Amino acid sequence: MKIVSLTTQQFLDFASSHPLNNYMQTQKYALVMADYGYDYDFIGYADGANIVAATLMLSKTITGKTRYGYAPKGFLLNYYDDNILKAFIKDLKEHYYKLGYVFIKFNPEIIIGSTDKAHKYIMSYNGNVRIIDILKELNVKRRLELKDFDLLEPKVNAYINLKEFDLKNIHRDYRKKIKKCINSGMSLTLGDVREMDKIYPFIKTKRPISYFRTFYNAFSKDNSIDLLFVKVDFEKRLTLIREKYEKEQVKNDEYNLIIQKDPSPRNLNKKMASDKRLDAFKDNIIKATESLKQHKEAIVAGALVVKHFNRVSIVASGYSEEFKYMNPNHFLHYAIIERYKPYFNYLDMNGMTGKFEEETPYKGLDDFKKKWNPTIFEFIGEFDVICSTRTFKSLIKTSFIEDEFNQHLDHQ
Repeated sequence: MKIVSLTTQQFLDFASSHPLNNYMQTQKYALVMADYGYDYDFIGYADGANIVAATLMLSKTITGKTRYGYAPKGFLLNYYDDNILKAFIKDLKEHYYKLGYVFIKFNPEIIIGSTDKAHKYIMSYNGNVRIIDILKELNVKRRLELKDFDLLEPKVNAYINLKEFDLKNIHRDYRKKIKKCINSGMSLTLGDVREMDKIYPFIKTKRPISYFRTFYNAFSKDNSIDLLFVKVDFEKRLTLIREKYEKEQVKNDEYNLIIQKDPSPRNLNKKMASDKRLDAFKDNIIKATESLKQHKEAIVAGALVVKHFNRVSIVASGYSEEFKYMNPNHFLHYAIIERYKPYFNYLDMNGMTGKFEEETPYKGLDDFKKKWNPTIFEFIGEFDVICSTRTFKSLIKTSFIEDEFNQHLDHQ
């Protein structure tokens, strides 16, 4: 067997039927990264006409002369076949050493562990962990996560089974917030690339807006991406809140009469709870009135969602801090689930730290995703096939590698 170049069609035919098939192993993603400074080609591992492995290989030069490769969420091969895995890594290393590459980075979507609410978010590991040992035997370096989200792709992701999703199974507080959003003038709308600037300020990213525009254009050619907005109609919102306020005021007046006759702790508590609801409605009326003076409606959240085979993936999302009190992020995720569950099996909510019992800067993000009652998967991680040990060691002593990959990392 040997490393061979593949045509785009040869690669797509192989990738589309492979179990590790994902949106980053596509020509569309190659075009995105080409605009982001990478060269790319499609390679295979073949025995004559029989292709047993393939990958999109991105490549780039750092320090003016040092070249590396990156197989995003690749390689697409049978990691359970020790002979093929060992032969492929050996031949890959030799092939790219001759081309002057220092290392090849890869981070396949191999699940090594899973957990959920029923398992108290304690990760249970499976037999795939043995693949790590095999790669170590081949002198493939596994990159350790020294701080949260410092790998090119998150090692821990939250997934929702769309076919089994039921609003009653998510956190009670979230159910209440979502129902308030539904009844307060929020809606999900579909946008296009010309409106990317409307959600870009919400996204915590190091990438320029041009990256997301290119991403959208590449994936929209076959309708495999959606740009979604959460809008608020403040006129409608104000009307709905006033109606709720008036209904609550009637209840509050009734409680006043009741406690005059029976000031029991139970009745007093009901009256106090009603007072709190009235205060909340008053506050929201004031905010909605002020917002209406400025604009009839506003975009308060948004997301870029890729549709690939049986799953949808939230590539980027965010919400307006100004309107955080309205819980637009809760409505955004609920609306995404409702939009896609008739057509797809899974929603990839993107990364988490996996440190569920620790206080981290991302505890809020972890807690937010946990309350949707997802299954949480841990992937095998990020690896480097070292083609030139000497040059790689000299690079490690500098900040070139760290600087190169830091510019691509986002907070998920």
